[in-house]
Amino acid sequence: MTKITIIIQSESTSNLLMTIKKHTALSLSVIKNHISNNSSLMEVDNVNNEEMEKMKGLVEGLIKYKANFKLYDQDEDCKEELPLEHFMNSFELSRQIADDRERLDDILVEEDDE
Repeated sequence: MTKITIIIQSESTSNLLMTIKKHTALSLSVIKNHISNNSSLMEVDNVNNEEMEKMKGLVEGLIKYKANFKLYDQDEDCKEELPLEHFMNSFELSRQIADDRERLDDILVEEDDE
């Protein structure tokens, strides 16, 4: 299973800390610890739309405060940096697939009713 993680490499300012807390629900001390240790602040399953939505919100908040961060795509065998543009595109693609599935389910339900 592929996971996407985010590591913050910026100084921990109060605005940045509150943005991270809002999206991760981690305590401020845990956030500061993760930042200082270059540890992952959030890890999401790339097929879970709800989790991806939360990470997208965090990424947008970090961009707003000009934070320096890196995204990583990892599975059991490897970990590689994920470009921001690729993350945003994969998020949109995932959402489109979910929308298509819902439409297909609606069509199949209508056919079953006939």
